[in-house]
Amino acid sequence: MTREELIKHIQENMKKEESAVTIYARHLSAIVSRSGLPDSDIAELKKVLDTLIHENQRHKQILSTLLRQVQGESINVY
Repeated sequence: MTREELIKHIQENMKKEESAVTIYARHLSAIVSRSGLPDSDIAELKKVLDTLIHENQRHKQILSTLLRQVQGESINVY
């Protein structure tokens, strides 16, 4: 894989991480407003979705670090 191909894949995955956070936030909002679930269940669902959001953000940071590293290298084959 060339350097530019790798950069493109990293950037695409960073966008997917951003999209996932938006989707999780929408699901959380829908659960809270329309589910009719008991507060204890909603609290547990919020906890799980918050964990997913946090992990997506962490993964995006890792990808960002990787992107900077690859962009700073002169090699072209990965």
